[in-house]
Amino acid sequence: MSPSSTTPALTEREQRPWLYPYRRDVQLGWRGELVLRPLLPVSLVNGDRGTPRLAGLVASGADLTLVSGLLAEELGIDLEDYEGEGAHRFGIGEVRARYKTIDLRLHAPDAGLHSPDAEQDEYRQWRQWRSRIGFVEDWPSNGFVVLGNVGFFDQFEVAIGGSSQAVAIADPDTDPDAENPDG
Repeated sequence: MSPSSTTPALTEREQRPWLYPYRRDVQLGWRGELVLRPLLPVSLVNGDRGTPRLAGLVASGADLTLVSGLLAEELGIDLEDYEGEGAHRFGIGEVRARYKTIDLRLHAPDAGLHSPDAEQDEYRQWRQWRSRIGFVEDWPSNGFVVLGNVGFFDQFEVAIGGSSQAVAIADPDTDPDAENPDG
């Protein structure tokens, strides 16, 4: 059975891996070269409060998903009432994070990161899940999320391509045969 012409494209794409091309980072390389990174459009949700789309860096070496402590206020989170804290290696240094359990959203590949239509397609996400993440005080940017093993890699099948300059993401709970029931 093929999908009708009225079937939303988002529904058709839920069954197969999504491809996110690497995005240009605002930073330049050490000689002024263009820097492309595996950045995904994500947002954070706490009850009825949420962030706009943020740049989520796919970081296989990160043990936990980390965000700026400044986002806690935007989400109505009191970091004095945290669920634990710990130190995490980041770059050549170390950061301390306070943990809270909130919802994260992964948006469609074509949704973009700071899209002008962000409010219009705010709920155009592929998946929303609940996880413990680390809020870091003095984080370099409140629009940047490090997507680590806990909070991201534990939710998806992720392939980060070197020469393909893309990230492929599949939902491990999706039956690959469900996409085409006719075989």
